[in-house]
Amino acid sequence: MKEIIFITTQGSKLKRKDNQIVAFQEKEKIASFPVNRIEKLFIFGNVEITTSAVSFLLSRNVDIFLLSQTGKLKGVITTPLKSNYNNRLKQFRAYFSEKNLHIAKFFVEKKIYQIQKFTGQDLSDYIKMLKNTDSYNQILGIEGNVSALFFDHFKEYLKDKDLGFERRQYNPPSDPVNALLSLTYSLFYSFLFSIALSKGYDPYVGFLHRKRGTHAAFVSDVMEAFRVDLTRFVGILFNSRFITAEDFNQENNAFYLKPDSLKKFLKIYHKNFIQDKDYKKQIEKIFLELEEIL
Repeated sequence: MKEIIFITTQGSKLKRKDNQIVAFQEKEKIASFPVNRIEKLFIFGNVEITTSAVSFLLSRNVDIFLLSQTGKLKGVITTPLKSNYNNRLKQFRAYFSEKNLHIAKFFVEKKIYQIQKFTGQDLSDYIKMLKNTDSYNQILGIEGNVSALFFDHFKEYLKDKDLGFERRQYNPPSDPVNALLSLTYSLFYSFLFSIALSKGYDPYVGFLHRKRGTHAAFVSDVMEAFRVDLTRFVGILFNSRFITAEDFNQENNAFYLKPDSLKKFLKIYHKNFIQDKDYKKQIEKIFLELEEIL
């Protein structure tokens, strides 16, 4: 069974040794991974990787994700696209056609239904407004309104009112909850990036979101179908006290998970979103539904 590997030990170095990727710290071996068991490799912060290891991983179609120590995606090392280019052609055609708004609505509608399920509130009026509008700006407005409603509810959902969460804020994350939300979203965004590539889509050609800088707008579109689940997961971690304010350091008015807490978090994140077969089916279902409407 293949695994997604997270490398978080700062100052470590990854090398190829025979058919393995081996992690060293100050010449001492600290971990090794048979390459045929690696599905994707996530590297956090100050970790080196040799060109030999990169070439070996790419030859086995393993994508390498480079993230900051706090989980912000910095770049992806991947093989040339070998997947079905028909999906890219359909994506481009839809972008320049009347399907553009229809697909943007698709993602917002998925999010609204998830918010409705989480909050228990009747959001059918928003669904009606969404279906009846032909304005991109109105679609954005509807998405913004339901997102604000959702985070208001999420604020009340959190048991520990001393965590300082008031609203979604990410640049920088102003409290432990926002910090963990940013990390969770960033990891899932990276995961979806590789899935979108593998299915032949252009990660940057979005319908709801518009590309800015290195932002993969299409990946953010797909994220909307899962954002409520990811947010609830963060809430559960705090409400169960699996993660507490003590797990964070504060630097320059921003909060970051401590190294040991990051490892603890990645383990449970991996279990819930990467290893879980039912969740993989949910991801596959979204892409199948999208393919039908493109």
